[in-house]
Amino acid sequence: MFQPDEIIRSNRKTISVCITPLGKITVRAPLRCNEERIFAFLREKEGWIAKHLRKTIGACTRIPTENLDGFSFLLLGKMHTVSLVDGNKVGYDSENLRVFVPRVKARERLVKWLKENAKRILSEVTAKTASEMQVSYRSVSVTSAKSRWGSCTADNAVRYSFRLIYAPKEVVRYVVVHELAHTRYKNHSALFWKEVEIYEPRYRERRKWLKENGILMEIF
Repeated sequence: MFQPDEIIRSNRKTISVCITPLGKITVRAPLRCNEERIFAFLREKEGWIAKHLRKTIGACTRIPTENLDGFSFLLLGKMHTVSLVDGNKVGYDSENLRVFVPRVKARERLVKWLKENAKRILSEVTAKTASEMQVSYRSVSVTSAKSRWGSCTADNAVRYSFRLIYAPKEVVRYVVVHELAHTRYKNHSALFWKEVEIYEPRYRERRKWLKENGILMEIF
């Protein structure tokens, strides 16, 4: 039987269940409704819950809980698993796609590690792509933005959400091309998109991936 991630009681008369895009199971119930009745309701809805979980990104990517041990998430488009360990440093096993995170302040340390690697990877990709496009930029920085994957300021400072590190490499490159194209065109004119298409012919496909997986912005 499925276990609810959250039970919300309020002044209502019926029980309901909903599945968020990240696969979180939320039950809403009357104030005096006991757990026995709630779990009986969930047993009745098992088929519906399973069906909707399969339709969500959450079927493979769940909202992280306090205990990150065994939590899986996308890293450069590949599913990685967190293993909590004793120690002080985050470790990475690229062959087995595992991230080893210290138990103490695990979430804080993992986010710090993700930001550091996002800055390194995005700086490298931006430098290489800028050379290819023959454009210049002022700086590269990573932010905790949840509203956009990247941006380019009026003076050509390029900024990326560190969460872009979840995306496949080809999608990361598209965002880099997009922001660097803004060093030439400060709008989304036909000339801008023509510039993007020169260096990323499949940009529509990359944009679609970002739109369909925007919910990943909610992880960490």
